[in-house]
Amino acid sequence: MNEGDKLAGGFKWVDSDALSEKQHNKRVRSVIIPAMVLPFFGALVYFVFAGGGSLTRIAYSATKLFTFVWPVIAVIWILKQKIQWPGLKGAHHWKTLPLGILVGAGIVGLMFLLMQTPMGASVESSATNMREAVLKFGLTRSNYWLFAVFLSVFHSLLEEYYWRWFVFGGLYQMVSPGWAQILAGAAFMSHHIIVLLQFFPLPLTIFLSLLIGVGGVIWSWMYLRQGSLMGAWIAHMIVDFGALWIGYQLIFGATSS
Repeated sequence: MNEGDKLAGGFKWVDSDALSEKQHNKRVRSVIIPAMVLPFFGALVYFVFAGGGSLTRIAYSATKLFTFVWPVIAVIWILKQKIQWPGLKGAHHWKTLPLGILVGAGIVGLMFLLMQTPMGASVESSATNMREAVLKFGLTRSNYWLFAVFLSVFHSLLEEYYWRWFVFGGLYQMVSPGWAQILAGAAFMSHHIIVLLQFFPLPLTIFLSLLIGVGGVIWSWMYLRQGSLMGAWIAHMIVDFGALWIGYQLIFGATSS
């Protein structure tokens, strides 16, 4: 198997040699496959079936709690490995920042360019749907940016820990790096399909979801290349801020509060 610590510099999976290779691969599949699909079904529950209000917030919180605790439970108690947490004092972490900023700024620049095309007009026509959807979560003009900071800074870190370190890291131990990046990107994309369908028509949702999947592939590549989650996290954070800025303008800039 590919040793988990080949992804040195991020969160490392440290092989404890408690399992044979066959046992290890079987258990990796048993924890990674649920991790790939559960956020999709969680999004179905809190966006489609919960019907808004407190049930929606409970389902959303439960899904995010799963993404936080499942990797630790899986690695320590199911895969029988140890987790070596990163020391951010290492110079190589900080060397990832320029590429992270460049990738994040480049994606945001592309987003703003696309908003000047016919696709942008299609996005703008969905502003009412966007506003109705965010109101289900209790978001208003007054608390939007508090939520935006949480989503861009902390939630993006959670997603990098979950999708890049755990899901991509687990796939990387079973398949080639290229396939691991593609499969992790597809899984990362899947729950965004449900999210985007709340705002946009199906053709636009598919297009935007594919862009998100490509972003996931890029961030997995960065993690593998740089040996650190920091660069991918910075890029992800910048992209989220850019998307939320566009969302704010569409939801509150052109509508009454």
